Amino acid sequence: MKKIIQLFCILFTTSLFAQINNVDSTPIKKRTIILDAGHGGADTGVKKDEFQEKDIVLKIVNIIKERNPYSDIDFVFLRTGDEQIINTNRAKLINEIKPDLVLSIHANYDVKDSKKGTEIHISPMNPYFEDAKILGEKIGQNVSSLGFENLGIIEDNAKVLRDAQAPTVMIEIGYLTNEQDRKYLTNEANYAKIADKILESLKE
Repeated sequence: MKKIIQLFCILFTTSLFAQINNVDSTPIKKRTIILDAGHGGADTGVKKDEFQEKDIVLKIVNIIKERNPYSDIDFVFLRTGDEQIINTNRAKLINEIKPDLVLSIHANYDVKDSKKGTEIHISPMNPYFEDAKILGEKIGQNVSSLGFENLGIIEDNAKVLRDAQAPTVMIEIGYLTNEQDRKYLTNEANYAKIADKILESLKE
């Protein structure tokens, strides 16, 4: 009888560990998020003094990926270096990857150097417009808390925003043509702060 009880205990314990291991081995459902550093190559984006938009945003997307705190998010770069991707190809590449979300990172420009602030661009022609708007509003609030004016949501039918088959949010962090915004955007010590505010917006 004692041996039967011992055998039962061994079988029960083995079964329990098997169930625990089975739970632990359940794969986490990953979200694929494309980080699109705007412009690249001959397309420098905004240029002011020695500063170029394409360089600033590439540094920021790299820091976003490095500081990713989420085990359920995989970040994918649309460009990893100083290569030029025309807008037609951007949308095509995005749709080949089939992401859950696209974040296109930019710095802004205006002929008036008084214009400043964070803008969020989304396309009403994108089938995921409402999802992009909800997330875009959150990102705008978080990024602007760093000291940028919050200029809100801008409806924009740029090809990458319109044709990407996923919620697509273009973050115009600030204006390189404005002295106050430029001072923040060209100080690399601030890039981790910007990255953290964008990452904070992705928390479900």
